[in-house]
Amino acid sequence: MITKTYTQRLTAFLRSCFVWDKPFVRWVAMVAIPMVVQELVGASLHIIDSLMVSGLGDTAYAAVTQANRFTFLFQLFTFGTVSGGAIFMSQYWGAGDVRGMRKVMGLTLLTSGGIALLFTLPALFTPHIPVSFFLPEGESRGIAIIYLRTVAPSYLIMAVNMVFAACIKAGEKTYIPLIAGVASIATNTVLNYAFIYGHFGFAPMGVYGAAVATNIAAGVQLLITLLFAYGKKLPAGAPLAQMFVRDAALLRQFIKTAMPVVFNEGLWALGVTMYGVYYGSMSDAAVAATGICNNIDSLVWVFIFSMMHATAIIIGKTLGAGRKDEAYLYGKRLIAGAMLAGVVLGGVMILLRSPILSLYGGLSPEVIQKANVILLFGSLTMWFRAFNCINVVGILRSGGDTVFSLKLDVGSMWLVGVPLCAIATYVLHWPVEYIYLLSFSEEIVKMVIGIPHFMGRTWIRNLTIKEGEPALETH
Repeated sequence: MITKTYTQRLTAFLRSCFVWDKPFVRWVAMVAIPMVVQELVGASLHIIDSLMVSGLGDTAYAAVTQANRFTFLFQLFTFGTVSGGAIFMSQYWGAGDVRGMRKVMGLTLLTSGGIALLFTLPALFTPHIPVSFFLPEGESRGIAIIYLRTVAPSYLIMAVNMVFAACIKAGEKTYIPLIAGVASIATNTVLNYAFIYGHFGFAPMGVYGAAVATNIAAGVQLLITLLFAYGKKLPAGAPLAQMFVRDAALLRQFIKTAMPVVFNEGLWALGVTMYGVYYGSMSDAAVAATGICNNIDSLVWVFIFSMMHATAIIIGKTLGAGRKDEAYLYGKRLIAGAMLAGVVLGGVMILLRSPILSLYGGLSPEVIQKANVILLFGSLTMWFRAFNCINVVGILRSGGDTVFSLKLDVGSMWLVGVPLCAIATYVLHWPVEYIYLLSFSEEIVKMVIGIPHFMGRTWIRNLTIKEGEPALETH
């Protein structure tokens, strides 16, 4: 009897995870498919971008890879701010409160603009300082300094675009960021071809040309985003008077909920940066190998990341409408779908990694060999990394449980992954392939702690309820 009851409960649980009704499938598809296409095109063209730079050799490729770690740090701090704001935007959208969305947009713009300024100033005026953390003295450091100083003006443009795009996605118009993103990346690719090697009448500019192309592409993306936002009179197309409104209660709630997300992404980015420091202390070959893998890995992860963003929108909107039980059910379904996708995509990457790496003919055999092993490790661990991605960013955060997400995400990285990899790098002198694998130890800890927390439902919160108001429950 006990065995039968347990089997019945397990069967019911699995059905709730994997049996999706048609309205839910349509909703996920409507929200996620445009983001999948955007991310897929973006990742594909980023690979083309990296192929162009790799044609300049190991040194130039390593320089751009390490300089971009500073840009990556900026992007994650900004993503933390925007992600924190998006929690509110999605829930306000579910509650039908456009003015609330616009107020949050204003707070998010101010915060992300300040972060962009903090990163732009050192990149412009003292680029040698951040670059010195990632590269030792040598030719690659000098090239990285030129690249970072040139690409710095794009930071503010990217920050503003991320805020507007987040509001547009929260309003479920995900095809608009797709159009802007594809146009931007296509612009970047064409200009890279022209500027790096000197085509269409331009003189060859090498790494400097790649940075100039990035700046122009960022401007194109923002322009298209703004044209849609204001041209179609979307919630994101807000007059300044509606974005910058004094609302002390909202400000307190924004700080309480969004600031942990900023610290989460910032400290997580610093942890990833530390991994980059470890790789940079080895050789240009180690840096180039991990750089290639990050680009190829991103091609596969577009499906997981898109599902993550779709999850945040769906969970946020459902909670904003007061439907807590549905939010939990949808969370289970999206976690199960992401893990299944992780298994399938990992298998695909195992099969395709060698043919893809064969395209990088400008790099040394040592780099290709290391990259082959790293991609194998990444493929085998994709399923449980997918769980953490959906659970922490897509579900716990959108439910407003940002403090726990901060502790889980950052704690597992800084208490497990970063110190273990430091020991492996500087004491044990492991090769880069195994240090990369060891970095996933944090993901195991995160999953073990994250599963019971998700099932405990303490993350479910409606942030649209004003202080002192009774909570609306809809089942």
